[in-house]
This record gives sequence, C-alpha cells and structure tokens, in this order.
Amino acid sequence: MLAVRTSKYYWWETEKLTSIWLDISTRYAQYGDVSPKVDVYAFGVVLYELISAKEAIVKANGSLAESKGLVALSEESLDEPDPKEAFYKLVDERLGDNYPLDAVFKMAQLAKACTHENPQLRPSMRSIVVALMTLSSSTED
Repeated sequence: MLAVRTSKYYWWETEKLTSIWLDISTRYAQYGDVSPKVDVYAFGVVLYELISAKEAIVKANGSLAESKGLVALSEESLDEPDPKEAFYKLVDERLGDNYPLDAVFKMAQLAKACTHENPQLRPSMRSIVVALMTLSSSTED
C-alpha cells in the first residue's frame, strides 16, 4: 500500500489501483498519537456531515479522483468574506427553511474549532457539550 500526504488528507492506493480518501486527523496520521483531541477532530467531521448530509469525502462529478474533503469544503466556505452566505450553500437542501440559520452557523463554527489543524487549539469535549447545550437552549424558543 502506498500512502501519499496531501494537506490534511491521505490518499491510499492499493495494488488494484483502487483509491480511497480518508479524512483523518493530521497529527494521528503523522505521529500515531491517540488522544481525546483525535476524537474531537472526528466529532467535528460528524458535525459537518450532520449539517450538510454529505459524506466526509465529497465526490465531484461522481469521480473519486476529483473528490474533496468535507472539512476543506466547509472551511473554505467559513473563510469567505461573507461566511454565512457561503456556508449555507453546503447545508442540506432537504431541510428547506425549517431550521434556525444562526444555530446552524454556530454549529459550523464549532465544527471548525473541532477540526483545527493544531490539536492543542481544539476544544475539549466538555466545552463542546457546553456549547451544544447552550445552542440547544437558545433555539428552543
């Protein structure tokens, strides 16, 4: 098996030339460190998946060769001059207008913090739970 590093994403190519993108924490892939911060990264990916209803790897035109990680797509949107406008294009369209826009954006910002490249800058699971509980209680009205 051959592994080639491209940013935060790893491309594994087997002898049959089948390829799989794995969206994993860079630190874990580089150093094999297992820590709660790896779980925090994975939770951030799950948050992005919940918001967008997309898989961690988004295939362009049905082609794996032209695929891009959901984390990268989401972060690109959140880094736009008008991040709310750009990010809402990634939200699952099946939701229609049946969700509070600000709550989804705050959830996306939390996902971005969880998937920060530097594990030390990722929040703890305790602070994630507090943030989600606060978000939940503020949207119940």
